Amino acid sequence: MHPASEDDILAIVSRYFPAGHPSLLLNRGDDCAVLRPCGPLAVTTDIFAEDAHFRRRYFTAFDIGWKALAVNISDVGSSGAKPSGFSIGLTLTGKEDTAWLEGFCEGMKALTERFDMAISGGDLARSSLLNICVTAWGELSETLPRGLRRGIAQEGDVIFLVGRVGLARLGLFVLEEAGNDEEIAATKKLWPAACAQHLRPMPLAFEGLELGRFAMRYRLKDRLGLMDVSDGLARDLPRLLASRRSGLGADIRLMEEMLHPEVTLFCGQRSLDASQFAFEGGEDYALLGTCPAEAWPSLEKLFSDFSVPAAGLGTVKRGPITLNGSTPNSAGFDHFSA
Repeated sequence: MHPASEDDILAIVSRYFPAGHPSLLLNRGDDCAVLRPCGPLAVTTDIFAEDAHFRRRYFTAFDIGWKALAVNISDVGSSGAKPSGFSIGLTLTGKEDTAWLEGFCEGMKALTERFDMAISGGDLARSSLLNICVTAWGELSETLPRGLRRGIAQEGDVIFLVGRVGLARLGLFVLEEAGNDEEIAATKKLWPAACAQHLRPMPLAFEGLELGRFAMRYRLKDRLGLMDVSDGLARDLPRLLASRRSGLGADIRLMEEMLHPEVTLFCGQRSLDASQFAFEGGEDYALLGTCPAEAWPSLEKLFSDFSVPAAGLGTVKRGPITLNGSTPNSAGFDHFSA
């Protein structure tokens, strides 16, 4: 059954998301949302576009709802903020029936419950492609008013990674190669971690919040750099270091023992360099940071409390970025690159 009107779609949304929330002064449903910030807000916007970021051929409605919100939560978490709410702009094609809309809402709801987030409202329109635009925000501590950010690394700092790289790229590879529904199902069974990372990445917002607390505790609010890895290490590491402006590079060590077994297995089967494959991979939503060398031992102790892998990757230096002693083969993915 297809919704008969915009009001029918909004009624489905209302069944999944309460109108009120402690972070809202005015419940959802009016022309504008009125927020109740407890301090500075970190705000981000991400577009999740059909055939650019996802394909309905192997993304379920639940997957689309989940990932559209997850990529925004990842940005909020990388600033050291606590995710608290979001708004959504949604263009539908008319092919989405009630079951699809419910699955989409269920995917988003799973993350709003995990991170206790409000939905403040948004907008609906009809178009030829399904596109989702989410604006999310999170609350920063008054003692960390500018949050954790890029571009503050100094020569000699330690570069660290929280989470895995390469898995999402592998998930994209194998799902793109799968043809019909039977092949897609078989691929998800053969490469479960990779497909899960591509379809339903878990944003590391709790880990980002802990890193923000660490920065405050050790008075590193202007020295602990952080960002999420959405476009791959090859593309995002220069952004973290502000390499164009600063002239900083790094000696990166990304050995096979640091990679997920599915990545090393796949690369072995295809005669690919697993470290290079992971370095170029996008949509990892890991956290990439820099830390003064003197604070590194304390940060390593914090990593032992994390539920995801975390390790040092190398040291900030003047000059180019090298990977395992060599110049990387690629600068990574760019939507607008030839």
